Amino acid sequence: MKIKVLFSFLILVLMSFVATPPKVEKDKDANKLLKDISKKYKAYTSLKADFTMLNEPADGKKSTTEKGSLWSKGNNFKLNFGGQQIFCNGKFIWTYTAETNECVKDNYNPNSSKGINPTKLFTVWEKGFLYISEGTYKKGTSTISKIKLTPTDKSVPYFLMNLEVDNTLKTLQSMKVSYKAGNKQTYTITQQKANEAILDKEFVFDTSKYSGVEIIDLTSKSKK
Repeated sequence: MKIKVLFSFLILVLMSFVATPPKVEKDKDANKLLKDISKKYKAYTSLKADFTMLNEPADGKKSTTEKGSLWSKGNNFKLNFGGQQIFCNGKFIWTYTAETNECVKDNYNPNSSKGINPTKLFTVWEKGFLYISEGTYKKGTSTISKIKLTPTDKSVPYFLMNLEVDNTLKTLQSMKVSYKAGNKQTYTITQQKANEAILDKEFVFDTSKYSGVEIIDLTSKSKK
């Protein structure tokens, strides 16, 4: 499933969070900028973001680009990507696959690989990385800063992340992940809107909107 491409990266994000990094000096300018950006995202009451994911295979095959969207509000989120929709209200998580018209419902555990919150993409740099500034360039009226991140845990499958952040608006613009296997993935935020009103029901799967959908409920099994 294509959605697994995104979640495999999110699992890597979590791996970086739990790794214990050595105490080393980091680029002070990059450090300040990233702290400012983290602070801004954490202050949002809600976030709506559209993005593209460019996948560059290691075998030289043609690169592919897919579009996705993410809504978040506190511990709640909704993700549309790769023919799947994921709804999470902080207690349960629903994964709907359009191709099979099936929806899997499970208990949500933010500390498991199934429960990783994709909003971590917007603060991925906070733990487990060294970073250094790599210059800036102008984009309209904004100044875009380029920052290179290297993981302190050398056992992770990737060796480099390249961020582009808006130095003026203090927002993430893009993230390029380079894997040891040779493939690369670039996530580009095409639009983001903060603090818009989002009803809680948007984070719950509504069966009435999906005619004939099959519900696979794993919540009762997990209690046994």
